[in-house]
Amino acid sequence: MKKVIRAAAIALSAVLLTISPVEHACAGNFYEKKTSVKKDISAEGAYANWDGVTNVSQFSDEKGNFCFAYDNGKKVTVVNGKKRIDLKKKGSDFGAVTCDAEGCYYVVTGKENLSQDTGRETVFVSKYDKKGKLLKTVGDNGSSSLASYYDDSFCTRIPFDAGNCDVAVNGHYLAVNYAREMYNGHQSNSLLLINTQTMKKVHMDSYYNSHSFAQRVVPYKGNFLLASEGDCYDRAFTVSTTNIDQKTCDSQNTFDFWVKKGTLDNWNMFELNNNFAHLGGVAAGSGDQAALVATSVKSLNENARKENEQLFIQIFNPQKDLSTADGYVTRGERSGKAGPNGDEKVTNYGIKWLTNYSDKYRIMNPQVVADRNGNYVILFERYKGSTYQGVYYMVLDASGKTTVKVTRLSAKAHLNPGEMPVYTKGRVYWAGNHEKDHYIYINSFTVE
Repeated sequence: MKKVIRAAAIALSAVLLTISPVEHACAGNFYEKKTSVKKDISAEGAYANWDGVTNVSQFSDEKGNFCFAYDNGKKVTVVNGKKRIDLKKKGSDFGAVTCDAEGCYYVVTGKENLSQDTGRETVFVSKYDKKGKLLKTVGDNGSSSLASYYDDSFCTRIPFDAGNCDVAVNGHYLAVNYAREMYNGHQSNSLLLINTQTMKKVHMDSYYNSHSFAQRVVPYKGNFLLASEGDCYDRAFTVSTTNIDQKTCDSQNTFDFWVKKGTLDNWNMFELNNNFAHLGGVAAGSGDQAALVATSVKSLNENARKENEQLFIQIFNPQKDLSTADGYVTRGERSGKAGPNGDEKVTNYGIKWLTNYSDKYRIMNPQVVADRNGNYVILFERYKGSTYQGVYYMVLDASGKTTVKVTRLSAKAHLNPGEMPVYTKGRVYWAGNHEKDHYIYINSFTVE
């Protein structure tokens, strides 16, 4: 298959049934705090249907304090309240930052390899103590989640390409789910899993989607839950669960994308790259539950070309068979033709549509986080035509019932693209820009 071609997104022109967006009074407990960091938050490489790598990561420290870290040239600067720590970057390309329960920071960076030496390390995880002292760096060439039948041409040449980089810590393990270009010229995702106590890699056999335009990872029970947005193998939103003890990663598709029949046969990358959808995120709820939130057109047929992307959620048990309705808590089906060549009959389950906007409205940066009660808090930005309307949120309980309808939090705040919000100390946090200046603001609200 040919390399991903960065084709322009196909214009959506037809109008859905016009329903005025439901709006409620702004939550009274929302607040924003301007920091002294003057920086435009952006997702480098974002294009059409795929994510980019955000230059600002957000997370909580060992005490539950909300923190953010930003790419600062040859270093990464962590902001924790009034405290700032500078961490030297191993690779030139910024990936992500997080913190563990001991207060150690982990910085993911990358470096493009211009040679054909497939053994060269191109992705790095550096561990620092809470004072910023470098403890250890682990590098990888992109083979850490490749099955034995993949040759060296499937290793990572350009990390974080045509997608993003997401990182999570669970106990004594750290997982990095990232996009990359391989030496064979194709694009895919990759998983780098590390034991944070020994700083040794754990080879997972295998985790791989081609092409993968967005990546997410969150702790799930004693392991990790990952998500990917693919346009070919597989052409779907895919969720994956790791089994660290067995060194395996099982993947299932939850939501397929339509494409014109014969697209892959005709090597039409312009058609293939457009999947009419954007991944929001995944969240681990209470018990065995998890949720995927994203936007997509509703149809799995030719109507997809004319429809507006709408917000939806699927609540499911990732340990069950997600090709059947029994795997889902939410209810709702869609059927049609999918697959990379548009000739596979599929049915998706567990889909709860959360919006039905006309094409006057556009949803950007859908996001999700679970609170301590197992509720799912969903945020997104909304535009009416070219006019920015602000950040909105809604809340669903573990059964999928909407407990807080669409509510505008702020007309001036912006979300952090490609980074999920952080739930800590009973509040939802994110670091974002503001309409009135170029500083970073810390935004927060409660959902109880």
